[in-house]
Amino acid sequence: MSNTSKYSLGSATSIVVANMIGTGIFVSLGYQLIDIHDFATILLLWIVGGLVALCGAFAYSELGAALPNSGGEYLFLSRIFHPCLGFMSGWLSTTIGFAAPVALNAMLFAAYFRQVFPHMNELTIAILLIAIITGINAINHAASGRFQKIFTLLKVVLDNPDPGW
Repeated sequence: MSNTSKYSLGSATSIVVANMIGTGIFVSLGYQLIDIHDFATILLLWIVGGLVALCGAFAYSELGAALPNSGGEYLFLSRIFHPCLGFMSGWLSTTIGFAAPVALNAMLFAAYFRQVFPHMNELTIAILLIAIITGINAINHAASGRFQKIFTLLKVVLDNPDPGW
């Protein structure tokens, strides 16, 4: 297997960082700030959420060590409980767990984009964004990894309210 068929450590790290920024900061934090105006409470919520996520990561790492085959959550649920539960989990992840966040992020991007270009149709922008990024990811792992690293760097730079320049 050639090295171009795998993601580099930098690309994999960029994917994790981008998911944390995209979901946690660009979307979730805004909704939290609507109702909670206390910084300490927000920070405590994020710490507790981080600890819960860490426990989940530990559980998955133990399951991965105990069942070292490919298949992830489908394999775990199928072997531990019943194949039907593994199938339902995989189906839900595909239709809701993966597709819905992609659609939501595309719609959010389109709403922001439309603030700059008000004559553009939001649905068209969202569909084009998904098609373009799908096309880039379909080229190969190297192109996909480069794209991910560039846009994660942009997220980190643009998210900093005072970059000190």
